[in-house]
Amino acid sequence: MRIKNISTQSNNILTYFNTLDQDCFAYAEAENALPNSSNSALKELLSDMVKRGLLMRLKKGLYYIIPYEKDAESFMPDWHLIAGHLSKGDNHYIAYYSALHIHNLITQPSIKEQIVVSKQIRPSIIKIKNVDFQFIYHNKNHFFGAKKIWIDSFNKVLCSDLEKTFIDCLFKPDYAGGIVEIARAIYTSKDKIKFDRLFEYAERFKSQAVIKRLGFLLEILEVETDIIPKLNRIKTASYVLLDTELPKSGRMISRWSIQQNLETETIKSAIYT
Repeated sequence: MRIKNISTQSNNILTYFNTLDQDCFAYAEAENALPNSSNSALKELLSDMVKRGLLMRLKKGLYYIIPYEKDAESFMPDWHLIAGHLSKGDNHYIAYYSALHIHNLITQPSIKEQIVVSKQIRPSIIKIKNVDFQFIYHNKNHFFGAKKIWIDSFNKVLCSDLEKTFIDCLFKPDYAGGIVEIARAIYTSKDKIKFDRLFEYAERFKSQAVIKRLGFLLEILEVETDIIPKLNRIKTASYVLLDTELPKSGRMISRWSIQQNLETETIKSAIYT
């Protein structure tokens, strides 16, 4: 663990943001902390604070304060909190597999943080200490259904609610660990899901793939809900693939216009084991 020497200027920065109860700041905010410093002097100071293990650089112009007692080499803030800081100023919410994690519905550890944004962000993936933060663009028709959710005793983050999490995951199953993972999460949550809201979201999202995959899964999982016939009434005849991670093969299920490239037994066995 490196020794953290704190200069007077460094201390002024840390004290300023500590007073604001702020653990992450942008370069422009640092200018407010030291208004009499030149740009070059401030940039040099922040760079030095990173080298000394006082700050962690999340991306250009964005810094996270490392608690003094923490080892800078191993320290990593909660991924969900970093997501909010990286998206600061832009409409966003945590989604897909990361949202399943927040809703306590995943069985495998997450290897990346997925953030839905309302405008394109480049690069779409930012790597921080070997963790990928992936920004996934949704157009205005698909950007809804987020709320603030507690992730610990002190912090809330913007995340898709339970029903929108399933809609998003069914839209891009490959972003959510595949259909088996999604089916397991739906089955586990069947007593918590607000099915009227789920159907409303499915209609609003305007994706036939979502409607067909949702209806198919609810039916084979034998989930008791009156939205199954409603979903069936609004589906079209064109076929979609059940699991986008698997090859285009399998039976054509006319009732849901699904090409079932994953056996029902495989889905059910993963749920009941």
